Amino acid sequence: MGINDASHGGSDPGAVSGGLREKDFTLQAANYMYDRFKELGVPVAITRDDDTTLSRAERLSTMTDTFGNDSKVIVLSNHINAGGGDSYCVVL
Repeated sequence: MGINDASHGGSDPGAVSGGLREKDFTLQAANYMYDRFKELGVPVAITRDDDTTLSRAERLSTMTDTFGNDSKVIVLSNHINAGGGDSYCVVL
């Protein structure tokens, strides 16, 4: 079971450089992964499938409403940073 999170979206563009916006790439990646997981028969949900603004509460609600608070659920949150910063993994 998995939740695919496109991150950012709507009024939150994420990293921006040279006219490119992180939210566009994360959405494209999340939609591709969602479709591929479905093709493989993996139970999956997606937090957003279009350019929508989601609050943190809405994002978390989508995650827990879909599969509950099961420890077997994997959340993939897509980010494409512009440089600097640290990569990290958060386990809920």
